[in-house]
Amino acid sequence: MSTKIRLHYSQALDIDLLEKNIEVWLRRITIQVVFKKQKGFSQPYESIVDTGAPVSIIPPSIWEECEKEIIGGYKIQGLVPKKGAYIDVKIANIYCVLLDEHKTTDILPIKAYLSLEPKVPLVLGFESFLSKGKLYSDCKTKDGYIEI
Repeated sequence: MSTKIRLHYSQALDIDLLEKNIEVWLRRITIQVVFKKQKGFSQPYESIVDTGAPVSIIPPSIWEECEKEIIGGYKIQGLVPKKGAYIDVKIANIYCVLLDEHKTTDILPIKAYLSLEPKVPLVLGFESFLSKGKLYSDCKTKDGYIEI
């Protein structure tokens, strides 16, 4: 049996561009997630749902307390805008639960990049997350869900 978890939509004007008389809306789709710890679960976190991210990325303030199986180390590019810049990460199996106001999923094992850089956002990407379910999103009506 599958579970549908509601997505959240937010938008705000880019103030820096607005000061130059350019209207650009910063839009995000997010979802609530908790991570399995040695005893119990973390607090809920609002995570960006990123269909362009091949793998989820988790900042150290979240993953350090989580139950995890570290597989190896790696360097990733893309989050740092400078050419040739990278972020050191650990690759790990980690466990999470998606939730909304009414439902929760079962525990989901996912592969994730565990960032060593504290200022990265929490992002849920394709590998072991979006690839396991169905994503429905209607940005116009701000209605969407992930079905796993």
